[in-house]
Amino acid sequence: MQPWVCYWNGWFVPEDEVRISPGDRGFVLGDAAYEVTRTYRHIPFHLDWHLDRLFATLGYLRLDPGLSRERLEALTLEVLERNRAHLGPDDDVTLTHRITRGPSGSPFGGPPPGPPTVLVTCRMVQFEAFARLYDEGIELQTPGVRLPAAGGPDPRAKTQSRLLFALGEVEVKRPDRVVLPLFLDTNGHVTETAYTNVFFVAGGQLVVPPDDVALEGITRRVVIALAAAQGLDVVRRPVTLADTEACEEAFVTSTSPGILPACRLNGRALAPVPGPFTHRLIAAFSAHVGMDVVGQGRAHARR
Repeated sequence: MQPWVCYWNGWFVPEDEVRISPGDRGFVLGDAAYEVTRTYRHIPFHLDWHLDRLFATLGYLRLDPGLSRERLEALTLEVLERNRAHLGPDDDVTLTHRITRGPSGSPFGGPPPGPPTVLVTCRMVQFEAFARLYDEGIELQTPGVRLPAAGGPDPRAKTQSRLLFALGEVEVKRPDRVVLPLFLDTNGHVTETAYTNVFFVAGGQLVVPPDDVALEGITRRVVIALAAAQGLDVVRRPVTLADTEACEEAFVTSTSPGILPACRLNGRALAPVPGPFTHRLIAAFSAHVGMDVVGQGRAHARR
C-alpha cells in the first residue's frame, strides 16, 4: 500500500518524510493552531466552518500562515484526493491542519520566528477507539485542575497549548474504561472535556454551556441546530456541578464520533444509555450527514 500523503511547507510528501525543527515554536511552546475535519462518504463535513475557525484562531494568535484561506482549502482537498487509494466505500478520514509560528527566534533581539510551519495530514478515522461507546457510553469525571475563566486564553481559540487538558486527562484516566475529564473553570462553571463539547438534559431542556466558556465545536453547532429544528428547548447558560446532579442525560460531541452518550457523571449512573434525547439526536445527526454513523462505527470495529 502506498504511504499516506500530506502537505508540508509547499510540498506534497509521504507522511514519514515530514521533518519538524526541534526549535519549532509549536513543539517548544505550543504556539500553534490546529483543526480536525472528518469526511462522511468521503466528503469533508463543513470544511468551510473548520477553516473559518482555524483562521479566527490564527488571527487571535497573530500568526500569518503565508497562505490565503482559499489556497489552504484547495491544498486540503488535494491532500484528500491524493489519499483516495486508501479508502474503501465505507471508509472515512480525518483531515488535520497544524500551523505553527515556525522555528523560534531569540527573545533578546535578532531574527524573528518563522517562517511558519504548515502541515495538512490525512488519516483513517479511528472507529475502533469509540465505536463501542455508542452503546456503552463514556464516563465524565471532574478533575481538580481548573480551566481559566475570563482574562485567560480565549477558550474559543483552538490552539496546541493543551497542558491543562492533558493534566485533567491523566488525573481521571482509568485502565479498564473510558473516562473523560469534565472541566470547570475558575468560576466553578462547566466548560468542556479534553476532546469534546458537553450537553445535559434536564427538565425536558437541552442545556449547553454558553459560547464564551468553551470551544465553539462544529459538531456542537450542528447538534444545537438539529435540536432546535426538532422543537427541542435548547438553553445556553452557565452550568454548575450542582446543576449536573439534576440532569437525566448527558452526551458529548466531537468531530470523529459525532455524538456519544454518557453512562456515568461524577460517579452517578445515567440510564438508559443512550437516553431518549440522546438517541433522538444521534438519529437526527445520522440523517443530517446522510449515513448511519453508529452502524459505520460498529462495522469498522468488527473488522
